[in-house]
Amino acid sequence: MSDNLFDYLKWRGDLDMSRLPFSVEDQLILSTLVYVNFHPYIDDDSSTIGKAVARILEHGYDEKNYRVQNDHRLLEMIDHSPRFADLVVSDSVEHFDEKISCQFYAFTVHLPGDRIAICYRGTDLTLAGWKEDFDMAFENVVPSQADALEYLTCVAGKYKKDSLILTGHSKGGNLAVFAAANAPEYVKSRITAVYNNDGPGFNEDSPTKNKLPSIRDKVVTIVPSSSIIGMLMEHTLEYLVVESSSFSIFQHDPYSWVFDGPHFKYADERSKESLLMDRISTSWLKTMSREEREHFVDVVFMVLGAGGVSDFRSYSKQLLQRQGDIIKAYRSLSSNERALLRKIARNFARVAGRTILGMDQDGMKETPQLEG
Repeated sequence: MSDNLFDYLKWRGDLDMSRLPFSVEDQLILSTLVYVNFHPYIDDDSSTIGKAVARILEHGYDEKNYRVQNDHRLLEMIDHSPRFADLVVSDSVEHFDEKISCQFYAFTVHLPGDRIAICYRGTDLTLAGWKEDFDMAFENVVPSQADALEYLTCVAGKYKKDSLILTGHSKGGNLAVFAAANAPEYVKSRITAVYNNDGPGFNEDSPTKNKLPSIRDKVVTIVPSSSIIGMLMEHTLEYLVVESSSFSIFQHDPYSWVFDGPHFKYADERSKESLLMDRISTSWLKTMSREEREHFVDVVFMVLGAGGVSDFRSYSKQLLQRQGDIIKAYRSLSSNERALLRKIARNFARVAGRTILGMDQDGMKETPQLEG
């Protein structure tokens, strides 16, 4: 059976960071921890992670505090881990706006040695959060990216003597890279590391792409061997490949990432499936104009939100009812909207078929990393 981040906590959880410095494995813990609904439980700038965790655990298992059930288990282990429980957590900021599809949350963890780790949350279970992800395919700056940059600037101004580490998983990883790349120079110079855990890239027209070389030496991108989410859109930075105990898109789950004792277990390269999906998604996006991408995303999420549903947890509890709402919403679309959906679906099938045939003939080879 493969080791995971729970096993890592057993290996390293009793060693505080003054004895064993902050590591790349530690940042994954923080990037996962920030998914928990900490905001109501961090009420000042002197609270420790342990105190906040204890407050949450006092309420038992309340699903609204967690993205997945493993998050509760993570809190239980953190509660008995001096390595993390004794660290001060501050500056909890949450911004959710369904009207503009904004889902943002971040907190700051204070590390030994005048360092702080700014932790950005990835996508939660809300439709607004997922729509914001899809909006990245045509928007150069989505609301949470603007929030991430503002948060970095404010925290850097508040803690002027501290060096800065940025981290996040999924969309949180994208936010970390975006904020670092777009930060003013006086802030950027204090950044020592940026960790992107399987976060998507940027669309081909994004000005952020041209700023990535300025942080190239600071960014550590980690993807699972069958990465799909982390390969969406364009990447111009190198990455490390970690093994996973899961398969396909489920490898996106950080709880599936494999550890070899106290360290990640790395793979030599991405899987054939990851390479295939990367080429398909890249080619498929190029078949759509910016306007078509925007219209497509709006229509899809209008249909998904039929019946007033605002999160995917509701779908799982009322699956049959939701299917009926989706069918009704689809039938209410205009002829032009239906035609657009059919066109995009046909393009996807055509691109997928050609890509599969082409890769069967040419072999599955890693696409060379782009130079920024």
